[in-house]
Amino acid sequence: MGISTWIRGARLKTLPLAVAPVLIGASLAWHDAAGHRVVVAVLCGFVALLLQIAANFANDYSDGIRGTDAGRSIPVKDADDSAVSGKATPSRGPARLVASGVNPKKVLAAAGISALTACLCGLAVIALTGYWWFILVGIACLVAGWFYVGGKHPYGYHYLGEVFVFVFFGLVATCGTMFALSGTISASGLLGGSAAGLVAVAVLCVNNLRDIESDRTHGKHTWMTAMGRQNGTIFTIVILIISALLALHHLLQSSIYAANSIPPIVIIAIIVILCAAQIAASYAIARKTYCRALLFCTLDSLIVATIFVLPTMLA
Repeated sequence: MGISTWIRGARLKTLPLAVAPVLIGASLAWHDAAGHRVVVAVLCGFVALLLQIAANFANDYSDGIRGTDAGRSIPVKDADDSAVSGKATPSRGPARLVASGVNPKKVLAAAGISALTACLCGLAVIALTGYWWFILVGIACLVAGWFYVGGKHPYGYHYLGEVFVFVFFGLVATCGTMFALSGTISASGLLGGSAAGLVAVAVLCVNNLRDIESDRTHGKHTWMTAMGRQNGTIFTIVILIISALLALHHLLQSSIYAANSIPPIVIIAIIVILCAAQIAASYAIARKTYCRALLFCTLDSLIVATIFVLPTMLA
């Protein structure tokens, strides 16, 4: 068991979902930010990344000991081959640590270490900003991360995973960063948090579409198990489109009201790139090539974040 095993367990492909809302929140607050803004923004980024990694390890541990990850002991090729052969055999997804034979206690310890490091970064943010009530936000994030699939009654098994992902990976991360830097939360912050949160929900839906049969077998109730594969596919594509529209709305509004409006060629280029990412992600979801869809969705989260960052860079 080498370092590559733990890197795989951290699920690096999901980490852009932690970075994107912090970038959005920081960009929206940048001109109103107080002293230490670079340090605070970087620390907020580390908090989000480390909490994401902690949640990934905790989910690996909880699903592993429940048996939900059974069959994921080795990397499984994506469902591309099933699309070619015409057989509906979606992949069980990438390997998981506990399912691969790693001691569950070690995986739980890795989650604890990541969470503790995130807490230390969070305390540094509190010390620099003076917002001591952020401790409550941190506690809420830790509790949400653990009880997603942990504990006797995990909310991720009872149709609430998508709601909490939207709240914490969208609104909390974005607005929390914005408030840490400027002491305020604007309508644009809520808009940006919603855009980031919808992409995060789409990623969760892609994961749940991939695992829909296994989740039903193990009693894991998600929006995808309720909707079914066809309706769930349409829903996932729709929320990706809504996220893109929210980002484009912010870009166009910024271009209209900014002192130095964004050049039309830049706006056109961004729209083309965003549409290309949307089409690629939607096509992969529709074709049931879920590993590829996850890659395009996480890329989409960074593009959405860039759209919010750009007006600040050009101002």
